[in-house]
Amino acid sequence: MNQFLLGDHPTPAFWKFEGAEQLRAHINKTFDRFLMPAAKTTTQCNYHQLIAALRSEQLSGLRYAKEKGGTGAGLAAQAMFAESLGRIPSGGIGMALTIHLDMVAPFIDQYGAPEQIERFLMPALRGEILLSHAVSEPGAGSDVTNLATTATRDGSGWRICGHKTMISLASLADVHFVIARLADYRAPFNMVNFLIPKDTPGLRLGNVWPALGNAQCPVSDIFFDDLWIGDDCRLGMPGMGMINQLQQFAQERILSSLRANQVAYQCLARAAQWTYTADQQLQTLIAEWQASRALTYKAMQHWLANGEYLSLSSSSKLISSRLARSASLFALDLARQHSKGDVNSLQTCVADARLFSISTGSDEMMLKSIAATEKY
Repeated sequence: MNQFLLGDHPTPAFWKFEGAEQLRAHINKTFDRFLMPAAKTTTQCNYHQLIAALRSEQLSGLRYAKEKGGTGAGLAAQAMFAESLGRIPSGGIGMALTIHLDMVAPFIDQYGAPEQIERFLMPALRGEILLSHAVSEPGAGSDVTNLATTATRDGSGWRICGHKTMISLASLADVHFVIARLADYRAPFNMVNFLIPKDTPGLRLGNVWPALGNAQCPVSDIFFDDLWIGDDCRLGMPGMGMINQLQQFAQERILSSLRANQVAYQCLARAAQWTYTADQQLQTLIAEWQASRALTYKAMQHWLANGEYLSLSSSSKLISSRLARSASLFALDLARQHSKGDVNSLQTCVADARLFSISTGSDEMMLKSIAATEKY
């Protein structure tokens, strides 16, 4: 019945490469072996071990070249990995792996010097170091145009002062990706990026909280108390930090949308067991899921073809994030009505689904991005 209700799953062109079905089966089998048990425990996930386990199955670093420590499978394979993360009943684990593999690691891959590839990217793909993405600030959120943390040249390095807030994985990470403002530069070329190890003098963590009740992706503030870091930890050219970050945000939002659509699908498949096929709300949500999936696949196709995808990625992120919330709430309501044992897991899913509308840009930021791109 679920297959009938949710329709067929036409395969997009970018997943018609040789061995694609075998790769998806391998991803799902590996996730069932390593990620599912981690998602079902209240014990804090050991991401070093988890990423090392994925590495042993050739699944950590699919998008990265072999000479950089990846498997060389390509970006389409990484998109399949991202979508399959939506099957895992833990938004925290999905978010943590996305931050590590698809937010910070791509920066190092694209802008890192050979020494930084060897020092940061290769160990990250082996699970030896965990990466956090420290961008959000009080009063700015993830709006990089309003960041207040500053970086000032000081000898052979930089002096960094500021405060990042609600940073996922901050308390667990070994290295933090940080974006800071350059006082003497003009926007938009007035930002610079760094990779800052956790034991750098002047780096201080604030209180640690579970993310929306999910202990698998704790958040914390990070303070930079007149911190000094060598120029060897600068990532990319001074002044290009914001430009590079906005490009990365657009890419990550597509991968996040793949995961959000899969979360919605899992919820709707469960809901379909407890209501009539003619249920108007169910049918509406199914239609929204089909539209959201098509939009995300189109954005992914444009990215792979080096086309324009900024507006598509923001639209996809906005719609898929809202869909994950509405589908999980619908499934939870039905579970309560029918006294199903899924209530607790769906309550967790509802809380986790809110992460999609917060991480890498809120719904409001997506609307702002769409308006700016379309020149409304």
